[in-house]
Amino acid sequence: MDDPLRFILTHFDRNLERIEAPHSLNIAPTDAIAMVMQKKIGKTFVISFVFLMILPAILTSYVGATEAQKPSLSVGNYWAYGVEYLDPDSGIVTMNGTTTREIIGESNVTIDTELYECFVVKIEGSWQDATATVTWTLNGMIYLVKSDLCTVKEDMEITLIIGEEVTLNQISNVTYHSPLKECDFPLTEGKNWTVSTTKTETITYPGEPPDTKTTHVARNYTVGMTMDRVTVDAGTFDTFVIRYATSDSIYEQYYSSGAGGNVMELVYRRVDEQLTTRMELMETNFIAPSGPLEWWVWLAIAIIIVVAVGITYIFIIRMRKPSTPSGTAKMALAANFSSPSIF
Repeated sequence: MDDPLRFILTHFDRNLERIEAPHSLNIAPTDAIAMVMQKKIGKTFVISFVFLMILPAILTSYVGATEAQKPSLSVGNYWAYGVEYLDPDSGIVTMNGTTTREIIGESNVTIDTELYECFVVKIEGSWQDATATVTWTLNGMIYLVKSDLCTVKEDMEITLIIGEEVTLNQISNVTYHSPLKECDFPLTEGKNWTVSTTKTETITYPGEPPDTKTTHVARNYTVGMTMDRVTVDAGTFDTFVIRYATSDSIYEQYYSSGAGGNVMELVYRRVDEQLTTRMELMETNFIAPSGPLEWWVWLAIAIIIVVAVGITYIFIIRMRKPSTPSGTAKMALAANFSSPSIF
């Protein structure tokens, strides 16, 4: 049948019409009607029960995140990214590679007598040019405040290898004298915030004295007015697009609660907004906890539950044994009251 539900309803309606002369079958009219009602109520109960079971799956597809809370990170979480560097004039990829971020532990960090409880995030990266003769490597640690995931300290070592010879080795140690807030949780569409902090960076080259500079960092972060659905190797994510600019570049970070971080990062040349860097999430072991459902979802579920309970109650009180017809009456009633094979 093209429409099984319509078939069921039509069948029971016809069964009701067939009981035209209950007295001739030696069965009370109320009992005959009760028999039909029991089957109708049973049918309605089954349909309602099935709908109740599939309701969460139906509603989940329509429930979108309206905000992103701070993710519940833990030691062992990691994220692996593919990275491409492009020539902004031609759009040609000039270098590509991978970067990984992994929370390897926790540590207390003191900045200007202020103590911060931090996650220690290990950073590793390696990129090569198209000829595979030039390689950049990155190894370091980032310290994120556990309470809000702001950055307070960065220790990095960058190495340039041409052929098989190391031609550059740079060690950079950075501290922020008020934490650098790149995500102001909870994130919402259209949100914006300002960061103002002091950055102290010490750069060291082998055989040379350290060079320390202190600069003021001021940034304006904005979140896009709508969410973007982004597909990368790690999957498809609904993201909040966070945007900020420096003197040379414009940065876009596509943050997803489902990934516990950015699933894509883009960097543009500020003068003409031509793409210079693309980083996309390839893999993560972060598992986002199930978020709360919207109020209207709970309301819909409650209504279905009340309906199901009501139908069950009616079904139970209608379950009384009708007077038993004898002989010919039983056969006539059975002939007139057939039921579909699907029940």
